[in-house]
Amino acid sequence: MNHIRFTILQQWPFALVYRLAILLPLAFSCSKAACEVLPIDPGSWTLAVLPDTQNYTEFNYPHFTTQTQWIADNAVSHNIKYVIHEGDVTEHNSVTQWDRGLTSMNLLNGVVPYAIATGNHDHGPSGFSGNRDSLFNDPNYFGPGSPYANQASVGGFFETGKTDNSYHTFNAGGQDWLVLALEWAPRDEVVVWADQIVQNHPDHLTMMATHAYMYYDETRYDWATKGGSQSWNPHSYPLGSNPAETVNDGQELWDDLVSKHDNFRMTFSGHVIGDGTGFLSSTGDMGNEVHQMLANYQFKQEGGNGDMRLLEFKPDGKTVVVRTYSPVLDRYDASYDQEFTLRLNEYHEPLAPAINQHAVVANLLVVGDAAPGGNTVGAITVPQSSLPGVGTLQLNRGDYEISVDGSGLVYQRGILLASITQNLRDGHRATVEAGRNSYGGGLMALSLTKAGLAGVTEVNFNNSVAWFDFEAGWQGAHVNSNGTLATDAFNEVEQSMLNKQGLGRYSLDLGVNSQSEGLLFAIGNNNSNTVVQTAPYSDGSGWDMRVQHNGAAFSATGVDRNFSFIYLPYDTEGMIGGLYDGATDSHISSAGDFTMSRLSTGEYELTILGETPETGMLLLTISDEYFDGSITAPNNNLLSYEPTLSDTFLINSVDASGLILEDSSFSWAFISFDDPIAPATGPSADFDGDGDVDDADLLQWKSSYGVDALADADSDGDSDGQDFLAWQRQYTGSLTVATTVVEPSSLTLLALLSAFMKRIPK
Repeated sequence: MNHIRFTILQQWPFALVYRLAILLPLAFSCSKAACEVLPIDPGSWTLAVLPDTQNYTEFNYPHFTTQTQWIADNAVSHNIKYVIHEGDVTEHNSVTQWDRGLTSMNLLNGVVPYAIATGNHDHGPSGFSGNRDSLFNDPNYFGPGSPYANQASVGGFFETGKTDNSYHTFNAGGQDWLVLALEWAPRDEVVVWADQIVQNHPDHLTMMATHAYMYYDETRYDWATKGGSQSWNPHSYPLGSNPAETVNDGQELWDDLVSKHDNFRMTFSGHVIGDGTGFLSSTGDMGNEVHQMLANYQFKQEGGNGDMRLLEFKPDGKTVVVRTYSPVLDRYDASYDQEFTLRLNEYHEPLAPAINQHAVVANLLVVGDAAPGGNTVGAITVPQSSLPGVGTLQLNRGDYEISVDGSGLVYQRGILLASITQNLRDGHRATVEAGRNSYGGGLMALSLTKAGLAGVTEVNFNNSVAWFDFEAGWQGAHVNSNGTLATDAFNEVEQSMLNKQGLGRYSLDLGVNSQSEGLLFAIGNNNSNTVVQTAPYSDGSGWDMRVQHNGAAFSATGVDRNFSFIYLPYDTEGMIGGLYDGATDSHISSAGDFTMSRLSTGEYELTILGETPETGMLLLTISDEYFDGSITAPNNNLLSYEPTLSDTFLINSVDASGLILEDSSFSWAFISFDDPIAPATGPSADFDGDGDVDDADLLQWKSSYGVDALADADSDGDSDGQDFLAWQRQYTGSLTVATTVVEPSSLTLLALLSAFMKRIPK
């Protein structure tokens, strides 16, 4: 079976999220048996890192205590040498919450030493960081004279009477380590002090914990350069505007502390939400590599699900395996950014999800009445899905978070499309959008609303989703309401291809015949009750596109809103689909084996041999230029489908404003769960057919140039300079024969070859 992982992302004030009465049971990346605590290698040791616990202490969830009890219970078996808390022990810097935090952390006393970096919510009245006062420094909690302050591993504190800036030393794996635990938004004088501490310990490898250092976009906080574009920067808080205070963010800490010392190896921070995870390897001034990690799970169910980081330092003294484990759920999160392996003092590439070469698709089955009501939630299941697994969770009526292989969908990475898979539910119809950044962090989520209404009325409806990863080569884009391409959120699309024609009206020319070469699928990219209709121009020169409210009557204009599109050429691998004219019951163009029949006005039955709505899903987009006697524009109809009793697809087309069945033209594509569509494989420069593109293929090109088509990489029937360029782009070998290539004696080709040789990495 597919292991479906679920991701809960930020949407509302946390208190509301955590008090949801009905939550979908989670399915994780391992079975119960496999989730028994993983042993460490003989000779390894473990560092445990506790992300923000503020919601545990605020709402009195037992998860904080479960974490520290697990650490105490496994201190010997996992050779846990130190524990680091990244800050925000509390939410409101109150006695009650510090009492709860103390109870949890006291379980480590005398068992495993620990360091705590205070967070913004640990300071100031009600935890709003209006000043640097914190109950953390009270001797009854973690202040002078407390068990925390009296740990043998504590080397000292920045100032008398306070413990919120400390350094710690310990030995593990035959190596001395130094830990800096710095206050929220460290002052300049604290940075100077920490710099001296590192200088005083040149033989200790150093790690630093401070609450706000990294951002979720894999960069450091950098107020000087990015300002308010990075939310929650320490400079944006009250301390930052107090002229009597100095504040340092991540970049400033890097410049004035971390980068200066060749013994720095790691930093740890929390604070940030979005997806709550960040990673960056950077080279210090002395040539050393520093791994910088962000981990914060406070936006998850019940304030974090008990997730914490366990770093296993292997016996070789270099390898570190980073895992995310929840003793509350007894599971490891195997997502790409939650489990990975590092090498100390070696650069690590940015963490990135695996490239999904094919579309990732799933059916979503939603429990609950469709009728608008309160924002109660019900279970969503994924009865059918391709691999890797698709996960989802309903945070609100009609609002669904989507993940692929356990990770939320970042809009720069690709396009999320969705279809309504019920024509009627409780007498209602629905539409769907795939919102960009609707819930923070640049992550994608679905928004389902009642069809035929200008206002937003959320409803529960079954639907299907399809994720297209730009890295696989899909051609598509996210588009801003003004007609510009969203920054770094498109592939194989240029701004010159897209033009804004009027209010909510756009034209698109991808350089293909829009009538015969492929299909365009579009979706609203908001959370604002919009739909997108398209119409291929009659001469095939592109598409007319309109964004409008889903209940709007037909008109020449729409509304300026964000939208997204994907183009699927008919040569897409596994393609079954077409451009269908419902009024004439005929296809203008198509690919694959199927039959489509018009049953009545606005109702069509699709039959695909060997396939059913349980073996795959449909993409649907209106593709109809409509003329009402005075106005020409894409038709305003809405589309949905559902299974028939004979397991075929029953497609409905209804007028947007009246919800009356009405014929229209539309684009459709079937995507199998077992064998999803994938971009067509392009021509290869592997001229000798041995599975690689190397110097032997260059020899073949040399022999075939201007003679035959045995080195034809672009399928144009000859071997010419364009095929050499294809060889250059696809080259995978080690160039050894370039000096023997003297013919053809074209100066241009020799110049190309020379330029390529300069680009070959040494």
